[in-house]
Amino acid sequence: MTPGTALDRGLTEMSLALPAGARERLLDYVALLVKWNRTYNLTAIRDPLAMVPHHLLDSLAVLPHLPLAAERNRLADAGSGAGLPGIPLAIARP
Repeated sequence: MTPGTALDRGLTEMSLALPAGARERLLDYVALLVKWNRTYNLTAIRDPLAMVPHHLLDSLAVLPHLPLAAERNRLADAGSGAGLPGIPLAIARP
C-alpha cells in the first residue's frame, strides 16, 4: 500500500471530504516530514506509510468539529514542532 492509498482509505472511512488539491498537499507534507525528520528528528515515526494514520488522519479527525472558514472563527495551534495538527488542518480547511 502507498501513503496515497492509505490516505484515501482513511478519508473514506472517516467520511471526510477535502478541497481540490488538498490530498496532494498532504502527501507533499508527509514527504517533507520524511526528508526533514532525518535532520531534525521531528517525529519518532519514520515510515511515510505509518505517518498517514498516526499524523495526517489523527490530525484530521477533529475536522468535523471545527467551524467552517466562512464563519470567520479563529483557531490556535499549540501543536508539536512538526506542525501537527496545524498544517494538516490548514490544508484541509484553508
